[in-house]
Amino acid sequence: MATGRVARFRDEEDGAATILVLFLFLFMFAMAGLGIDTMRHEMERAHLQATLDAAVLAGAGAPRGTDKAEVKAIVEDYFAKSDMASYLHDIDIDGEGSDDIVTSLNSTKVKASASMTLDTYIMKLSGVDQLNAYGAATAEVRTPKLEIVIVLDVSGSMKGTKLLNLQAAAKEFVTTVLNGSEAGNTVISIVPFSWSVTPGWTIFNALAVDRQHNYSTCLKFKENDYNHATLTTGASALSSGIPVDHMIYTSVYGGFDNLDPEWRSCYTDAYMEIMPFSISETALHAKIDSLEASGNTSGHQGMNWGAALLDPSFRAVSADLIASGEVDGTLSTVPANYNEPETLKIIVMMGDGANTTSYFFDKSNPKYRGAHSDLYHVKYQDRVFKYAYHDFKHTKSDDESKCGKSKWTCVYEANGPEMSVYYLRDAGDDRFYAAEADDPEVANNWISTAEFNDLENTLEGYISTERLTWEMAWGLMSPEYYGDITGDWGPWNDYVGSEYLSGSAKNTRMLGVCSATKTAGVVVYTIGFEVPSGGTAETTLTSCASTLNHYYPASGTDISAAFNSIASNVQNLRLTE
Repeated sequence: MATGRVARFRDEEDGAATILVLFLFLFMFAMAGLGIDTMRHEMERAHLQATLDAAVLAGAGAPRGTDKAEVKAIVEDYFAKSDMASYLHDIDIDGEGSDDIVTSLNSTKVKASASMTLDTYIMKLSGVDQLNAYGAATAEVRTPKLEIVIVLDVSGSMKGTKLLNLQAAAKEFVTTVLNGSEAGNTVISIVPFSWSVTPGWTIFNALAVDRQHNYSTCLKFKENDYNHATLTTGASALSSGIPVDHMIYTSVYGGFDNLDPEWRSCYTDAYMEIMPFSISETALHAKIDSLEASGNTSGHQGMNWGAALLDPSFRAVSADLIASGEVDGTLSTVPANYNEPETLKIIVMMGDGANTTSYFFDKSNPKYRGAHSDLYHVKYQDRVFKYAYHDFKHTKSDDESKCGKSKWTCVYEANGPEMSVYYLRDAGDDRFYAAEADDPEVANNWISTAEFNDLENTLEGYISTERLTWEMAWGLMSPEYYGDITGDWGPWNDYVGSEYLSGSAKNTRMLGVCSATKTAGVVVYTIGFEVPSGGTAETTLTSCASTLNHYYPASGTDISAAFNSIASNVQNLRLTE
């Protein structure tokens, strides 16, 4: 009987489904519990990481000069306000631990970690009582050492309100970037340009220049000098090769010693000189306020000098600037090497129009270059009669009338300052014109060639004659003046029609140096100030900029917004890990 009941129980199948369902329920319950605990873990971990990210960013973004204890307090405050203070690990200070807060003159780096332990709900049934969540974050606010060159178009079209708006915007830019870093960490140079760019005499004398005159310092670069970021090629100024050309100083128009200022090839005024490597807000503002607008446009020259002032090779020149007291002695490593990780090099170029044509005397056919010009500098001095003496008897007389008699010699002595007269030779009429003289009775008079060749007798008090080089002559007179006086318009035709440089050629050279300096690692921002949309000027400036986003069109007072936007980009705030 018993055996039969056991057999029936063995053969009964009605409870099998119940056992299976119970097993599946327990399995699903365990999986659901695992999912719940896992989801809670991920949510809390994400919250912990988000708090870490925000905290280290806030700490790293503290103002320059904030000490480490204050940075640490900022991070701790973030966790306290999130009710997570107990999860934050200690943030060590230098000398106490792992240097999780690192500050320098131009950057703050904060590293923090946190962890938490979660009690499980369901997973404990499988023997997992707790889950650990861990997070770490590093943030760095870098205000790199900045080397900035502001290249400014001050051609004649900038006169009036445009120049005033530029000056206000540029000064605000200077203040913003200087205040954004420790003193001495931001170095700013200003390069004004119109017909050309005017380096100071210290820069000029530091370079190998084929010096031709004493009037100005502008240089005339070769075409291939615009294909690299250094100032010159291996055959020019910073090399042991052929010196760079000294640009002739003259003007298309103007009278004698009165060159038309709007058409000068080079501007000698202090306001037009390059201001190199300044860390003084006061000095930079004064320079910007001094700017005046005049002349035509040579943006290629502005960019060439801007790139040169950021190129490491220019340290050979900056050493002389420091020695002369023009640049602060702390800047001996400026310009820094391109690969210096803590230095950001920036050019900000503002242009208000397309490049225009410049003129030069033809150096390949130097009829109006070199020695033996048609201009002569004659020195003389008023004299007064002192006495006459007899050549044989050696007797003296106070009678000046004896000077014209045989056997009598008269002695005169200087009376008053030494004077001069410039004589311009008219080869066609074989005579000489007194272009300028200290004595009004001598000025503006013509004399014959015979009289000029006998000045000892025809010019009272004659001292000496110097025949000027053409380079020295053109610094005193324009080709127009030469033509007006002599009737010979050969110099005029040579100057405006032989070796000119068109606006199109300048654009090509400008883009060449823009490309070279960008390749070297310089960030180039450009501003088109009231230039026609889609025109030549805007196209050139857009191509010169590092990217399309680095070009800013501006008009009126909106130029301040362009400069402000650029200033805000020179500080680099980033989450590094």
